[in-house]
Amino acid sequence: MNAATGYADVLVGLQYGDEGKAKIVDRLAGDYDILARFNGGANAGHTVDSPQGRARLAQVPSGVFHPKTLLYIGSGCVVNLTKLSDEIDTLANIGIGLHDRLFVSEECALIQPAHLEFDAGNGADIGTTGNGVGPCYAGLALRSHRGVRTALQVRDLIVDEAWTFAQMAQYASLSGNAPEDETSRALTIATMREAWERLRDTITVVDSQWITRKVMDGARVLFEGAQSVMLDVTAGAQPYVTSSHTSPSFAFVGGDLPCKYHRKTIGVAKAIVSRVGSGPFRSEFGGARSARYCADAALQGIGWREETNRFDPDALLSSDDDFSVGIALRILTREYGTGSGRPRRLGRLDLAQLAEVVKRHGVDELYLNKCDCLSLFSKTRDGQIPVLVNAPGAGTLAPELRHFPAFDALPTTLNAFTELPRTLQKLLQTIQKFSESRLVGIGFGPGREQLLTITEGDISHDT
Repeated sequence: MNAATGYADVLVGLQYGDEGKAKIVDRLAGDYDILARFNGGANAGHTVDSPQGRARLAQVPSGVFHPKTLLYIGSGCVVNLTKLSDEIDTLANIGIGLHDRLFVSEECALIQPAHLEFDAGNGADIGTTGNGVGPCYAGLALRSHRGVRTALQVRDLIVDEAWTFAQMAQYASLSGNAPEDETSRALTIATMREAWERLRDTITVVDSQWITRKVMDGARVLFEGAQSVMLDVTAGAQPYVTSSHTSPSFAFVGGDLPCKYHRKTIGVAKAIVSRVGSGPFRSEFGGARSARYCADAALQGIGWREETNRFDPDALLSSDDDFSVGIALRILTREYGTGSGRPRRLGRLDLAQLAEVVKRHGVDELYLNKCDCLSLFSKTRDGQIPVLVNAPGAGTLAPELRHFPAFDALPTTLNAFTELPRTLQKLLQTIQKFSESRLVGIGFGPGREQLLTITEGDISHDT
């Protein structure tokens, strides 16, 4: 590469999602020319807090508050036209315009009514968001059903808009996903048509070489993972995974850039782990009981407000029942799905799992969010912060825990590593040692400014 050539970094979540990736992306965005998505669709939920306001994002990359940064939705993503249009309108209402900033690959697959219907009828068992993302990816592999296209792309709209929507209607009528309801399907397609008309005035559809040309001209790219590596469709615990590849390596497939431009991989984790939906979660407070409760709560529409009205979190926090402690932590840390509002299952930080993920995906730098929430353990019965340290299948069925003394609430402003409580410094040293990845920052609140940068000399390995 010549001196003028740019590069690409990749940022991914290292646990089960909801690690606060968007907060880190927002903080780093000013150092890049392009922020790009490479996987997923409207099943993502990213929240960004800034002085300009709060943005809840699903398909648009998280650099919206940086007006000089271009935004790219790569070919590895699937696009819901209606939701993308609504998301852009919502951003416009808080003063964020995306005209001439949002670029979409012509190869992105389109969510169709048949995909939404299939997800509505079959997604509950694994806890999908119902956005038709998995069926859309399945349609890409299926390609055709009884002579009708099961996968349509943005470029089909460019070539023949009328034919594309007609194919959607034909595939929906053949799919058998739901009782025949032509009126409802026709309305869905009409809404998609209207959304496409609005989108044509905002987004710029580009070819597969667009981002490569930009990097060759010196552009710096940050790829943003939508879901996290533990939910990868292949590497995760099937079937309780997302429907796309979440590995940082896939950024250069779904993001349409040759991998020779890769510079580094950035991982984001959080100090108290959470998982939404079904699937294995060995560090979960309350274990199977918690998993069942959260699944039932999601079906019953129970979220933060309902749990707050029902429970006293301070009383539960001091209980000797792990299940109760998990409920208290969820309420006090607001661990509910960004898009769905579903209660997330809460668990201890799993250092062995984190170390394995870092090694597998070659993570160079690590951010740890929600460190402020660790102060809640000062109100538990033993006043200790528990972390899981034994690897899965390490010869014991019982989790091996290491405990750190809890600390009082962190201040709202922190300027140096030395201002952290000594016990938190010790914990961060342990995390860096276990993960063998450099800890470069910690989040201690939702705000953009509540991110403490850690320099290489701040953390010693004398643990």
